[in-house]
Amino acid sequence: MRRIVGYTAPFIVLLIAWASAAMAEVASDTIQTLIKILPYVIALATVGISIWFQSSNSFYLTCFILITYIMISMSADRPATLAQAVMMTSILLPINTVWLAFSKERGIVSTYGRNKAILITAQLIWIFINILGKSGSGADTGVGEAAAGIGAPAVVLYLLAIGIILVDFIKKQKYMDLIYIVVLLMSYIAFYFPARPVLGSIFTASAFFVILFALLDTSYSMAFYDALTGVLSRRALEQEFLKLGNRYVVGMIDLDHFKRINDNYGHNIGDEILKMTASMMKKTVGEGKIFRYGGEEFVALYTSLSYNEAIQRLDKMRKAIASKPFLVSVENCLKESPETNSCNTSKGRGTIHVTVSIGVAQKTHLLKTCQDVIRKADEALYQSKKSGRNTLTKA
Repeated sequence: MRRIVGYTAPFIVLLIAWASAAMAEVASDTIQTLIKILPYVIALATVGISIWFQSSNSFYLTCFILITYIMISMSADRPATLAQAVMMTSILLPINTVWLAFSKERGIVSTYGRNKAILITAQLIWIFINILGKSGSGADTGVGEAAAGIGAPAVVLYLLAIGIILVDFIKKQKYMDLIYIVVLLMSYIAFYFPARPVLGSIFTASAFFVILFALLDTSYSMAFYDALTGVLSRRALEQEFLKLGNRYVVGMIDLDHFKRINDNYGHNIGDEILKMTASMMKKTVGEGKIFRYGGEEFVALYTSLSYNEAIQRLDKMRKAIASKPFLVSVENCLKESPETNSCNTSKGRGTIHVTVSIGVAQKTHLLKTCQDVIRKADEALYQSKKSGRNTLTKA
């Protein structure tokens, strides 16, 4: 559900901006003035959050859009200057967006961050010099609004940029790719109507808002989701414990012989196994939630099932994991430890069979706190290990 909300929210903002644009242009002068101020307020917040999280791509994209927005706004009453500003910005923005979409996040105050700053600053200076030259040439007389529209080269660049980023999203499912696509769509609409400042302000503010939304969503994911496996983190489990009532079931899940997997195949394969096992847990957990507790240990939490129903779910999970051979790249197997490798290989892939041991406990009048239930489930897990692994033990 959270992923669906995250993926659809930027497009909902785009639709809201589109719906409100026509109404805003016939609004009172006071409202229009507030709308024109809005991009600066949201941009300031976005820049501040970008600096806080050291997100250089969001920071420089926001700065580029903000400064060019200021240049275009200042040129609104000079048609030739406006046309020059729109032409140059509409060409550079899709190029910069693709560049930043494929650029790794390495901080703002770093060598890589400084290199980005130099490139963005050079572009802005180039735009400013050209706008200044056009303004001082006296070419603003007699140039109509139509000349200020977005040009054919920019249209081609926008289509290419959206296409490239969309392909990358389909292949890698990178959330920020969707943000970049929506920002491009919003900026295109703003450039298409450059002589309508209220409309431009709405779509520019909306572009800043979706970048800000993405930053906050990413920070939430970093805090409450495990970076390696994608399941909820231990911190999220601790937050969940604060909301629990008097009925819940905890399952402690531990991968069997995980140290042996790391020793035999290396940590790269170990990480692959963790990710694939966590993915299988998410698919089979049913009405519960999966959290990474630490290392190769996970927690399944059920708040709506009875003790026996939760046990049935967890045992199905255990059997599903045991019956599924995990495919890993043979290249990684051989690279990590060729002398001890025992992958069953076929057609460039290797298979490793993984099992889990599970201990289950529920909240009772004797187990009053979450820590008590976790401890009891951990004791049951220990019994599963002693019983030969790949088993489920009830507390």
